[in-house]
This record gives sequence, C-alpha cells and structure tokens, in this order.
Amino acid sequence: MRVKINGRTLSSGARPPASGEPPVEPLAWLAGAHHDQLALCDSLEAIADSLPEEINRETCAYAAKVIGPMIRDLHAGEERRVFAWIEQRFAGDTSVQALLERLKYEHCEDECFAEELTEMLDRLGAADRTVNAETAGYMLRGFFTSVRRHISFEQECLRGILIQHLGGKPAV
Repeated sequence: MRVKINGRTLSSGARPPASGEPPVEPLAWLAGAHHDQLALCDSLEAIADSLPEEINRETCAYAAKVIGPMIRDLHAGEERRVFAWIEQRFAGDTSVQALLERLKYEHCEDECFAEELTEMLDRLGAADRTVNAETAGYMLRGFFTSVRRHISFEQECLRGILIQHLGGKPAV
C-alpha cells in the first residue's frame, strides 16, 4: 500500500511479498513498518498544527480514508511476521509471551483510537463547523504521541530480548 499525506509517502510493508520476491526478514519488515507509522504520525502532527485556521480539508479527508486500514494492516503484518517469528524462537519464555500480549493489546487500543480519529478527520475534511478544533488537536496529539511511544517501547524491548537471547545487536 502506498499512502501520501502532506507530501510524505508511506509504503506499508504489510502486504505479502509478490510471487518470486524473497520473503522480508522480520526485523527489517518491522523497521519499515515503524518508519511508515512515524511518517503517519508526522503527517497527523502537521494536521494538528494547522488547527484551527489553516486546515487542509483534502488532507484531512484523505487521512480519514487511510489511517484505519493502514494501522490495521501494519499491526496484522507485525503480529503475523514479527511476533510469530519471536514466538518461535522464545516459546518457553513467559516474559516474552507477556510482552507480546501487551503489544497486541496496545495494537488493539491504537486501532480503536484510529477509528475515532477517522470520524473526526472525516468531519474536518467535510468542513463540519461543529468540530471543536481544540478537541481535534488533542485527539490527534494523543494518538500520534501514543503510537510514537509504542514504537519506542517496542524497539527497546525487542532489542533487549534479542540481545539477551541471541547475544547480538539487532538493527531494529
């Protein structure tokens, strides 16, 4: 999936490789997914910064269309590729299992929040004057701050797990 918001192109790596393409290494895939999510956060931050006077209605409408599917696809890809890969390697480690359950729960929370943002962004895109700009900015900032924090936590925890169990330094 290729997504462009506020001039930033996001290339979701959640799609399966085309036939003949080599499979993507899970941690490399995760790095790409994190990149795309951080670019989405930057785009949403730009929308929040434009409130209330300089709202780009087209950008809001487009963001409303892509945010939910993009977040769901990236999370599904992460759980299918990365978490499954980790579960195979650390099947007996209950702390790793607990960490993955926590991350899955946070994915669910982010997806629910993305649904609420979709509705609000849709209304902003349609020039609905009943949208409170302060509330919209608060919602946007809450979402992208949470996603950035999740990514940072994920990177640190996964890096720590891999260093502890594999003795190497992964490029997450």
